[in-house]
Amino acid sequence: MQAPVTLPDEEFATKANSAISTATRLTMRAAFSGHYRYLALAVVSGVMLWLCHFPVAWGWLGWVALVPVLPLLRVDMSARRRFLYAWLAGSVYFWPAISWMTVADYRMVACWAMLSLYCSLYFPLAIFMVRGLERGTRLPLILTLPAVWTALEYFRSFFGTGFSWYLLAHTQHDALQVIQISDLGGAFAVTFLVAAVNVIIFEALARVPPIRQWLHLPQINPDQFRVGFAMQLGCVALMLGGTLAYGAWQLSHNTFEAGPRIALLQGNVDQRLRIDADRSADARAKVEAVYINLCMQAAMLEPKPQVIVWPETSFPSNWITISSGVDLAQLPLEYRQDVAFSKEWMGIIGAATKTNLLLGLNTRQWQNDGKIHRYNSALLVDGKGNAVQRYDKIHRVAFGEYVPFRDWVPFMNAFAPYDHDYSIGQGDGLTRITLGKYSFGVLICYEDADQSMARDYGVTTADGPPVDFLLNISNDGWFNGSSEHEEHLAVSRFRAIETRRALARSVNMGISAVIDGNGRVLAPVKIKAPGPGQSDLWTISPSEVLSVGQWHTYKQTEGIVVVDMPIDRRTSLYAVCGDWLPYSCWALVGIGLAWGWRGRKRTPSLAAG
Repeated sequence: MQAPVTLPDEEFATKANSAISTATRLTMRAAFSGHYRYLALAVVSGVMLWLCHFPVAWGWLGWVALVPVLPLLRVDMSARRRFLYAWLAGSVYFWPAISWMTVADYRMVACWAMLSLYCSLYFPLAIFMVRGLERGTRLPLILTLPAVWTALEYFRSFFGTGFSWYLLAHTQHDALQVIQISDLGGAFAVTFLVAAVNVIIFEALARVPPIRQWLHLPQINPDQFRVGFAMQLGCVALMLGGTLAYGAWQLSHNTFEAGPRIALLQGNVDQRLRIDADRSADARAKVEAVYINLCMQAAMLEPKPQVIVWPETSFPSNWITISSGVDLAQLPLEYRQDVAFSKEWMGIIGAATKTNLLLGLNTRQWQNDGKIHRYNSALLVDGKGNAVQRYDKIHRVAFGEYVPFRDWVPFMNAFAPYDHDYSIGQGDGLTRITLGKYSFGVLICYEDADQSMARDYGVTTADGPPVDFLLNISNDGWFNGSSEHEEHLAVSRFRAIETRRALARSVNMGISAVIDGNGRVLAPVKIKAPGPGQSDLWTISPSEVLSVGQWHTYKQTEGIVVVDMPIDRRTSLYAVCGDWLPYSCWALVGIGLAWGWRGRKRTPSLAAG
């Protein structure tokens, strides 16, 4: 027998340290390999989601954009690392997507950072909620992930002041056949479908051995896979096929009654000039010249428009008025003079145009509490200069129209784009504005991103019966040609389908457009080249669609869009039944998480395993 070899202590220590060092390097290399693998996948998912939106607008990526981040649901890793990877995916998505906020004002950089951070946290929240459902219930991922994603998007749309931009549904805004289901369950129905397709693709890839091994996903029982996955695939195929069939059927209804003739004004006024107009007579004169010139050109058209629509806050003067029950004679002389001047101004412009005007302006109203309240308003003035009806904006934009918690947290003023108190009050109803035999509802600025407001115009409420069409007036001059202009138009398309009401947009700096009840952005046709002192004039073709690739050519330009509004007489399940789908998703998620928590509490040993 060979004698055992013995090594001196020093040599043994050297070899041992070398072996330990080699093992450590290999272990660390493996660990870092896994670390970078999931980190890279998180980045890929965030980048693909960003690419779905403007300025790139590769919406087709939405069907697979969630797939790279879904392994975080199944892999074995610490909760902290899982949170960080999911949060990274959300950050890579939202930080560049809403960077257009910073164009408005340098102080909005902080708002951009806070909103991006807030929105990105929904990614890890979704991952942990889905994992909770998988551990506590036997529900398949094909149901749990779409339900959680839809529920959280709904919550984000309304929590606080709500931020309902960059929903998963919005990636498909140009897939008209797909998004027709928005009239059944709102944009949330599209989100649910797109999320389900992402899941089925992930489940298919996770069953390919090399991919499963590379991702370190748990082993799947082949027998269970053949039955379970086949059923899931069939359900998704049925959902997708039904969606396409329904979409084709709705799109076949593409002939609409010609409604009132409307002229939409679009100036190209940078918001900095608009702000200076409050302090400088020269700047004020420049703003006045743009829109009064556009209005007078529109008034001279034949046949004459039944209403000329001005963008949000584009009218150069405030509307000064009093609420009912206030005695004008008891008010200060200066305020009475302002009221008289407002009426005189309206009389002059009404007499000059001899047609109805829908003016976007600021209202200052003396109310019964003895205070002057300010509103962001749309005021209908008839051809004689009489103020007929007014709508005051309800859904105010945080920091843009008020500063949250201003009275309790004074430093919040540092994030505001103005140095003075510019807060406006909240309107108290959705005014149905009458125009001959038709009626319409107004959505001011980002109210066209609020699902509930447009929906309430489509049904009978305490404010009145359903309207015949919608108007959106907005001032996107804040964003100076950024991707915000296109994204804003894309979001508006869902409001038209959800209510089955055509929506016309008059937007400072663009993009002014007409969207029919099918969500088609109708193509403008230039009918007059601009001459000296003249602006572009476009008429809307009811049968042609403006391709997404051409949208950018209609922003940062000055012109008038003339349209005979297409009147859609269809009804909408979503308008009647509201947000039944996200409510159902929240019910499923809540019951599932509660059931899982109850089960783990009763069987802690199984939960620990």
